[in-house]
Amino acid sequence: MKIIIDLKLENWNQIIGYSRNNKYGANYHKRNEMKKLSKFLESMPKIKKYPIKLTCYWHIKNKISDLDNKSLKSTLDCMQQLGKLENDNCKHIQEIHYKYVDDKKDYLEIEIEEL
Repeated sequence: MKIIIDLKLENWNQIIGYSRNNKYGANYHKRNEMKKLSKFLESMPKIKKYPIKLTCYWHIKNKISDLDNKSLKSTLDCMQQLGKLENDNCKHIQEIHYKYVDDKKDYLEIEIEEL
């Protein structure tokens, strides 16, 4: 199954910055991001067979962006909240791969495969 999230997601540096400015800052921004994510994930079929592997194709327009700074946290939490993913623990997700794709805009494509 493939999912396209046509949205530039917040990275770890941004999330840490929100936490430093206000102790509730990161949570506030995560909730807002999850609202946006739900529009892309609500039509996603429920994952029924586990464990799974995720391959994340990070489409990035700025080549000086750090791949290790990308965050799936809000995406996986949103999938759980919508009932699409049972849990994001190691029992359910046993592999996560990040791949860089040079593109003209930032967005995320996730490929979900049963192991």
